[in-house]
Amino acid sequence: MATEQIFKNDILKGKVAFVTGGGSGICKGMTEAMLRHGAKAAIISRSQDKLDKAAEEMRKEIDLNFGSDTTSNLTHDMYNNLHCTYVYEFFSAIAADVRKPEDIIKAVELTIEKFGRIDILVNGAAGNFLSAIETLSYRAFRTVIEIDLIGTFNTSKACFPHLKKSKGVVINVSANLHYQGMFYHMLIYAHILVS
Repeated sequence: MATEQIFKNDILKGKVAFVTGGGSGICKGMTEAMLRHGAKAAIISRSQDKLDKAAEEMRKEIDLNFGSDTTSNLTHDMYNNLHCTYVYEFFSAIAADVRKPEDIIKAVELTIEKFGRIDILVNGAAGNFLSAIETLSYRAFRTVIEIDLIGTFNTSKACFPHLKKSKGVVINVSANLHYQGMFYHMLIYAHILVS
């Protein structure tokens, strides 16, 4: 018998993931995998466009895996000035900036209100400017440090009380580009070495 996956379909049933940077890239893929295995998830991103696109794609993923038609269950709401999109009872997409503690605290509160717990924190929000150090502005450097380093701290701090209750886990997503030199990645090296 061929094996298509290594985990039980419902291995994450009853678990809730809080994923920054979940609107695109690797963290969106991680969220899809967790949904496939029974978790509920809240993704966080600054970009409403990314969130709307991700919410629609997650709706299709949920329909496929849970056999439900969530078309009528794609709803939008505001919570303490944060825009949120819900897909059925499985998923929410929250527009928030990890650099702003008040945004992340509200996003965590909204996730707890919606799902009752947080078991998995994925710190994946990231910023990067591919630039030679001579042309990289001070502001660009500060922005990346604020998103990648301070945003990780802000999110972890806001989630820790809930992770302690659930005996949850933290996954910090980072690059391994510091192992080999690459042009225009000086900022990534600095971030990885600091964190």
